[in-house]
Amino acid sequence: MNKKRPIPILIVGTIIAVGALLIGTNTVIYAEKDIWKGKDTMQELVNAIDKGKVNDDNMNWKKFEGSTIYKQEDRDTKKCISERQDLGNNLADYEILHCFHDDDYYKYN
Repeated sequence: MNKKRPIPILIVGTIIAVGALLIGTNTVIYAEKDIWKGKDTMQELVNAIDKGKVNDDNMNWKKFEGSTIYKQEDRDTKKCISERQDLGNNLADYEILHCFHDDDYYKYN
């Protein structure tokens, strides 16, 4: 006789909880950072970077370049940020901070 045993509710609950935890963690890990979102000015972004509230050492350049914060910044700061991105083929948050304070930062290695 082939009797099926029901799976105890505790085991099913544990499997569901672990699965939800893994999916939630995975979503956080692979989510786009876009650290400038929720900021209205470059000054706000720079303050958040300086205080360690946001962090991204490999920013999505195309998205950042198209952002309102970048577009409203002065020509020299934008040039500095663009040059820093070109130099290492990526853009780090600290480069934005340095370019904001010294638009000649792109000249330094």
